[in-house]
Amino acid sequence: MRLELSMITMRTFLAGAGGGLLALLLVGCSTTKSGSLSPGMTPPQTVQSMGEPDLKDDIADPNHNGATVLRYVWLEPGKAAIFGSDNRLASVQDVETNTKLKVEEQAHAEAVASGPPQRFDPIETPLDYIFYPVKAGAVYFGAGVNCVAGGGCQKPVLPNPSSG
Repeated sequence: MRLELSMITMRTFLAGAGGGLLALLLVGCSTTKSGSLSPGMTPPQTVQSMGEPDLKDDIADPNHNGATVLRYVWLEPGKAAIFGSDNRLASVQDVETNTKLKVEEQAHAEAVASGPPQRFDPIETPLDYIFYPVKAGAVYFGAGVNCVAGGGCQKPVLPNPSSG
């Protein structure tokens, strides 16, 4: 009896997990837009294919002096659709965007350039912040003495509060 009850519970669990996984897969596939753009499409057709654009604007028509044409830009795939004066897709351009990956790479490069991160010492760091006004006062006092003694008057550079 016990084995039978545990088998029923196991089947119910596996059926629920399988159904949940299938639902997650369907939702994930329905939210991704992997459309393509082809010349001759109308603006509604491009929206149907690619989803709502991140930017809609009018730009100067490269073929006619003084005229403007419609441009749709999708940032995630990095595409821009430029429509002609007949409101049909004339050209597709790749656009450079600051995607999340590029921003993360830039932040990593800046972190590497600035050196290793400061370690947090649970005793020393709070003491550094508590005694920072004393350090800053000593720096300003030293700058004042230097100025009076004729060594040159300039605004002192204060140290970082967590730099021991």
